[in-house]
Amino acid sequence: MRSVLMCCVTLVSLCCVDRIFGFIPNRLYTILLELDFTPATVDHAEITEDAILQVVRKLLLDNPNPDPDVDSTFQINSFISITADSLIQAYYGAASLSSSLVDAIKDIAEANSDVDSSEDKDAAAHFDSEQIQAGHNRLVDFKQMVINQIKLEKYDVARVLAGRMLHTLQDFYSHTNWVEMGRTVPYDVLGDKDGNPDNVAGESEDTCSNCVRGEENLFTSLLNRALYHYRCSDNILPEVNDAGKLTSGYYDGQLDIDGNVIEKTKGKCSHGGFLDSSSDIRATGGINKDSVVEIWSPHASLHSKAVTIATLASETILNDIRGEVGDDKKFSSFLNIALDKQQISSIAYVIDTTGSMYDEIPEIQATLPDIQTRIETYVDSLGPNAEVNLILVPFNDPDDDDSIFSTTDIGVFLDAIAALVAIGGGDCPEPSTGATIRAIRASEYGSPIYVFTDAEPSDGDRETELRALIEETGVQISYVLTGSCYLRRRRSANGQFDNAGRYNQNARRNRRQSAEENFYSNIAAFSGGQVLNVQTSSISELSSVIFLSSELSFTEIYQRTGIGFISSNRSFSVDNTITVLLISLNGNSISSVVRTPDGNNATALDPAAFKIELNTTNSFIATVNITSIAGYGEWELEFTSSGPYSIQVSGLSSLRLSQQFYQLDTESNFGFSKIEGNPTKGQTLALLVTASGDYQEVELNSFDLLTSDGSIHQQFNLTKLSDKSYGSIFTPTLEVFQIALTGVDSSGNQVRRISGTGLQVSEVSLKLGRGSSHYNTLYPGNSSNVTVVLTNLGVTSTFQIDITHGAINSTFSYSINRTQVSLNQNETMEIIIVVTASANASNGDTIQFIVTASTLFTTDASSNYVSFQYIASTLPPPEFTINQTTAAARETANLLLLMFALTVLMSFIELINT
Repeated sequence: MRSVLMCCVTLVSLCCVDRIFGFIPNRLYTILLELDFTPATVDHAEITEDAILQVVRKLLLDNPNPDPDVDSTFQINSFISITADSLIQAYYGAASLSSSLVDAIKDIAEANSDVDSSEDKDAAAHFDSEQIQAGHNRLVDFKQMVINQIKLEKYDVARVLAGRMLHTLQDFYSHTNWVEMGRTVPYDVLGDKDGNPDNVAGESEDTCSNCVRGEENLFTSLLNRALYHYRCSDNILPEVNDAGKLTSGYYDGQLDIDGNVIEKTKGKCSHGGFLDSSSDIRATGGINKDSVVEIWSPHASLHSKAVTIATLASETILNDIRGEVGDDKKFSSFLNIALDKQQISSIAYVIDTTGSMYDEIPEIQATLPDIQTRIETYVDSLGPNAEVNLILVPFNDPDDDDSIFSTTDIGVFLDAIAALVAIGGGDCPEPSTGATIRAIRASEYGSPIYVFTDAEPSDGDRETELRALIEETGVQISYVLTGSCYLRRRRSANGQFDNAGRYNQNARRNRRQSAEENFYSNIAAFSGGQVLNVQTSSISELSSVIFLSSELSFTEIYQRTGIGFISSNRSFSVDNTITVLLISLNGNSISSVVRTPDGNNATALDPAAFKIELNTTNSFIATVNITSIAGYGEWELEFTSSGPYSIQVSGLSSLRLSQQFYQLDTESNFGFSKIEGNPTKGQTLALLVTASGDYQEVELNSFDLLTSDGSIHQQFNLTKLSDKSYGSIFTPTLEVFQIALTGVDSSGNQVRRISGTGLQVSEVSLKLGRGSSHYNTLYPGNSSNVTVVLTNLGVTSTFQIDITHGAINSTFSYSINRTQVSLNQNETMEIIIVVTASANASNGDTIQFIVTASTLFTTDASSNYVSFQYIASTLPPPEFTINQTTAAARETANLLLLMFALTVLMSFIELINT
């Protein structure tokens, strides 16, 4: 029954798909392509990861660890199969450091997958429609751009370009007849600026013969019964393969480098698959090797051979790039690893320097000796020559948008904090959001940011921009709040500020009001951080917690907020991949008892195993060394609070889980595309979870949608897609939620991980228009358009359109055709942004734009955002226009196909019911 229903759902989902070509973008799509859920199909993301790991392996072998106590060469050579963890552990002796390499692989793989959405009509991007020379030219250009960006130390841009380059390269082996000609090694000409593909089949030369339709199979594959697919074997003409002539399959509606639609000539090969209408034109069928499923890939039997060569080719071109860069330190930084230091991470302090912080800043400065000790200890724990980027962002009112300080020198960083003075500030709210955004832009991926303030944000209208940056960078933002700004006006009127704007330290401090605390608590929860309400005198006790939680492998396992006036208890499970716990309780007049799985009071443990880091009437923070007491199982926190409280439990774990959300998209290659901004109300989403580290120790089985207070709202099952990936399709009913992944460890203990960032469901859709891309290159002196499509899914509203960016300088300028628009429900409007690169733009100059749309004049505010990036390059890739007639015809065909699929689905349901 389950397989029958899954077949029906799959059929309906995939009939919405516009086109399918290229290796499958990532493991999520495998669940749609293979009805038996076998992991035989290898996707673009896996090919990319395998190639990068082999490149890293060679890189580390060529640059042995300088520490004489680490024999990394022997360990790396002894690996049969490699992972990011095994490589980094062998080289540095610390498995937790692999997260940076994993992030780099993820960036490259996501840019790889994006080609299927943003450049699906570009035949050269996929080596389709016999665009062999154009595909080669594209590889040459992108390879050179990657080299240039690495030399310029613009590694994030280089990773995006590398992903797009690898997609095209990998598609060559799936879409051409290279494998069918019996070749077992990569084509060494591809991407070589001094070479060109030769012996390509002529325009009028027949290359394929007709394939035959598959036989009806009533029970084993309902998809085959509904759509008789072509079964192709040896359909490439012998005279083509024997002569070593290159050809590739045609796909309906693709464009050449001049933007002209490429029509298939009779006798040519098609790409194939049941959605490729060109496969019905002689020669029928197709030749793609994208998957192991015949209905998608007529040459499915050759998929594994194509994967093997594509992986080797990807490895080869990356090694070639390394050689042409000529600097292994720069090349290793491109992959987020470092040969001369263990790891680059960062810690950011964002400090309010207005007059009301007169008490707090000296308290922060009093912790400087302890901060120095803890930074040195943290750096030493990373290994020889480790490096941490220390960021200080002071802010005042009015705020200096350029105020930011960054250094790797501990002494210089401490001197900068020691020089801070509380003065001025004007009215009560302060621009903490803008200061936090500056810190994010300077921070490494996934790094912690600590904001010290006593004021609500005066720039809370930048919340959407802040959330967008949190999602893109994975930073964790925590707030240290020490007072209540709303009383400042009254204090000032009572003469409690001196002429310098300094607050009288004898003035009474009250607790923060709900409006400002809600903003901070929402952002902290969204980013996986926390809010610490502390008395000014307790700030000095927080340094240990700050540096402990700066470990990048700390992940949240439990959170809960509420209001308590009587004794309460909360339980949480500790699995066998966790070594250290960080327990945090905040509230009013709190008292607490932590109990171990055997029911004992944790304070009875050895102080080395259970350490209270902070214990005041408002905050309780403790650390637990789980390894020393084998404290796996169910823990309990008993507590009282005379009002609102919040609990957060995090663990230092050898298991790491990353997740990505996708949306159903009728215009994408595989029916799903990566979510741009926030999901919309009622939208069906897909979740892809990827595990690394000690993933063999756990088995995930479900996930929960958590409300803002941490309680469970919805539960969904997870399907295992491979040994380290899981997926699910679901529809959230919450406006704001976080994901809690659950499962069991090898000892039967519950595994629970709460996502670092949350999702906010919106009633406004904002996404890039057809033909626009998240990643764009622009030739100096030229302009380019990006179309953003705004759709109102709620009641009639007026929307404010804003654009923010990292920096606008003499390199780039932009214009927008509208900044405000009124839309009825389900009405759509296109927003056109024109970006221009100046004639003197330097190769590699970059800029990132975030476009936001927010409702005006309404109490039920809704907003959304979308981002895109431009790179100035002297090697411009071809630009394409969309043939609207072809696109409209295809949409009509897809609608008819969907109607047919729904009819089939209803028939099956009726059959099942009877």
